[in-house]
Amino acid sequence: MKLSNLANVLRAAGLTVVESPGWATRGYAGQDLAEIRGILWHHTATNRAAYAKSNAPTLAMCLNGRPDLPPPLCNIVFARDGTVHLAAAGVANHAGAGSAPGIPKNMGNHYLIGIEMESSGVAPWDWTEDQIRVAPHLGAALERAYLGGIPEDLRLQLGHKEYSSQGKIDPAGWPGDMDGLRASINAVLNGSAAIAPQGTTTSKDWFDMASEADLRKVVKAEIAAANPWGYKNPNLEKDDAYALLRAARTYAVKSNAELAALKDIVGQLAKAQGTAIDYARVDAIVKDNLAAGVTVDVNVNGNK
Repeated sequence: MKLSNLANVLRAAGLTVVESPGWATRGYAGQDLAEIRGILWHHTATNRAAYAKSNAPTLAMCLNGRPDLPPPLCNIVFARDGTVHLAAAGVANHAGAGSAPGIPKNMGNHYLIGIEMESSGVAPWDWTEDQIRVAPHLGAALERAYLGGIPEDLRLQLGHKEYSSQGKIDPAGWPGDMDGLRASINAVLNGSAAIAPQGTTTSKDWFDMASEADLRKVVKAEIAAANPWGYKNPNLEKDDAYALLRAARTYAVKSNAELAALKDIVGQLAKAQGTAIDYARVDAIVKDNLAAGVTVDVNVNGNK
């Protein structure tokens, strides 16, 4: 079977759904699911730096696969802001080796809907308030639509780590672990919760919750990505926020969004350290050149 009505099912439950092109006919080797017997929850293990630029940076990989694993890699990608991205209506390569009640050994892909939730999967846990708020509604909507004909004790809402025989740890750090998620799903099924409209939450993202040490790691990763000359500073951990910004030397600015991503990360570190950074000159240079339709290297201290 295919999850052909998945978009309608989730929208009817109040979720924000994005349909990836071709999702409704996509399945590994053109295969349909044998039967739906449960939901398998994963985390993406994505580098935190990627979340500065996208709520669902792993989506493309889930659609296109990896060198060691053909696509699709899940049925649903669950974004940082609670958006549900549909990836495949048929079989997806997500479960790997493992077993669960009612699931033939190593056949989870054919019986379990795979959800990849965007998270680094390492402490400090970076689940967003939107994810924690919406995930139970996602699980409940899937259970209502696809597991209604199965006895309640066999309706599986499993973490990958509970199914896998390969030592998987996902989804790591969910509040209350999988028992907590299952309890939240059951609360929704019992009618005791509702989704608030997106944008009304005062959710905190990872940057709000991260320690200064966490922020430094992300800044170093961004500097490495943005530095075309391979600049290295052995004393980077000792530098203050402004020095870290200057250590990036130049940033090849192609859009306001690219500059904003770097600035946001370093700005968060500056705030944590009580250091003021003046971006006015940098903004003016970038704005002028973007308006002219050119790409320029802009020194982060404001000089061309």
